[in-house]
Amino acid sequence: MNLFYDLKQINEFTYSLKIHGQHILPIYKTIKKMLKTAYYDSETESIFFSAEKVITFKQYIVNCKLEIKQCIKMIDELTKQMAYLKSMDYGFYGFGVNDILVVDNLFLFCSTQYLIPLQNDNFIFIEPISNPYFSSPEIIGITTLPSEINYKCCYYSLGVLVVFCLLNNYLLVGNELKSTEEIECILMPFLNTKIYWFIKRCLEPKVEKRILLLI
Repeated sequence: MNLFYDLKQINEFTYSLKIHGQHILPIYKTIKKMLKTAYYDSETESIFFSAEKVITFKQYIVNCKLEIKQCIKMIDELTKQMAYLKSMDYGFYGFGVNDILVVDNLFLFCSTQYLIPLQNDNFIFIEPISNPYFSSPEIIGITTLPSEINYKCCYYSLGVLVVFCLLNNYLLVGNELKSTEEIECILMPFLNTKIYWFIKRCLEPKVEKRILLLI
């Protein structure tokens, strides 16, 4: 059992997903929008859907790096879900490998672990938080409470995730941030490709200038 959701296989092609924690309805709404076979059961507070195969993201990437084509697909699907959440004034301030499921090769956020409401496009932190595995300089740098951080901090988290998937390289070892020069060196295998520029836009040092754009 995952701490933040229960995934059960009902029969050969039917699954149920029960998400725990706060703010479950926004995440269910985005899953329904992304996964066309899904329906929400209010009695069990679970979502049911049809699929041939469902695995955790941790299982999906074990002992392997993702191909660029797979990463582009992941970027497209996760950014869409983030946009749907943003339209409801919610956002992730980071995420971990246990927060994503792969449903028939569709990448889905399925946890509310780091999901909180937005206030004027900002996250407001009034109590201590644990740093997500895929975090950002702004979250790592919180030293006082309350703290107000631009929601685009999660773009950095996505960039870190993509680098991790492509290169099996984790940019936040010991929560120490890589310099611009170090990141540039790490990204050299993809220099001037569209995924290179996507990552660069995610890892822009100034949070307000970060964008999710893959062209």
